[in-house]
Amino acid sequence: MVSLPLPQGTRGPQPEAPQGPVRIDVESLSKRFAGFAALDDVSLIVRPGELLALLGPSGSGKTTLLRAIAGLAPAEEGIVRFNGVDASTLTLRERRVGFVFQHYALFRHMTVFDNIAFGLNVRPRGQRPGKSEIARRVRRLLELVQLSGMEKRFPAQLSGGQRQRVALARALAIEPTVLLLDEPFGALDAKVRKELRTWLRQIHNETGLTTIFVTHDQEEAMELADRVVVMKDGKIEQVGTPDELYDDPATPFVCDFLGDTYKFQAVARDGVAHICGVDIPVDEDIPDGPVEAFVRADAFEVVPRELAEGAPAIVRSIRRTGLGIIATVSIEDAESHLDIQLGREMVSSSEVSVGATIFIRPLVATVFATCAASG
Repeated sequence: MVSLPLPQGTRGPQPEAPQGPVRIDVESLSKRFAGFAALDDVSLIVRPGELLALLGPSGSGKTTLLRAIAGLAPAEEGIVRFNGVDASTLTLRERRVGFVFQHYALFRHMTVFDNIAFGLNVRPRGQRPGKSEIARRVRRLLELVQLSGMEKRFPAQLSGGQRQRVALARALAIEPTVLLLDEPFGALDAKVRKELRTWLRQIHNETGLTTIFVTHDQEEAMELADRVVVMKDGKIEQVGTPDELYDDPATPFVCDFLGDTYKFQAVARDGVAHICGVDIPVDEDIPDGPVEAFVRADAFEVVPRELAEGAPAIVRSIRRTGLGIIATVSIEDAESHLDIQLGREMVSSSEVSVGATIFIRPLVATVFATCAASG
């Protein structure tokens, strides 16, 4: 995690560097590695000042896209624009990009102060701030990242979360207009990750920088980002707010990738599909025929025994969570056991117990034609 390298060439007239919150336009980017399409005709607009997440499984192209935007791995086809300026005509310094890597990349022989000041100290003499200005800026950043008083420590004397904060402060020291973070919390334990997520959102709100971060953690992306870009196999599957992605997934992959979902094979006929013993309405554009239905774990309800509606399910286990009860059940037409979320009152009333047969039904499902699921 470090701000970008600083060498500056001596070319002819230079285009104006981006000022203020930057809009980033990614237009038809493609890049291959040994015949593998890491990016395949990717286009994206990043709005000025927004916090955008690139989300997807390993190999989906999210880090390659981030590095292409930074200029660290230029694409073979396509263009990246910063506020309308072709970024390939800008030096790394002119792009004013701060890049934060997963594994810190702090200089072990430097103090916290010197690590943060590094990007300023190595500027050409005519562009380098004075020592007092550098000290002022470092002190301000230490306050921002909540590390005041630690400027004389070395990286080995810090926790993982503290090192992450130092790395972010170093990226911010060059006063970037764009901040890019590649799996910034991937090397940290779950508790620290959660704390730093809240902190990063606060930092973003204070700085107003156009910020893009890469993650494979769905909860992280949905909690932090203004919008989320879901990627698969070098392509963008969907872009939207967390609510838009969760409530209206565009593809079976997005639906299955976000949250705990279960897939059922069914047949659509006359505008409905029969799933777990109940008829679920389907979109008008879905033709009659085979469909795949996705039901989220929190979208099942237990039907009173006397009604005997829905699908019979055998309770295999029950475990308590902080917010309620998770019951693992098995039904005939499911591909695997289902973990369904229940209220504590269901178990306390003896309606649900291990070994019992209960009836469950989905309240809502997301349905896709089978041909779309396999495409």
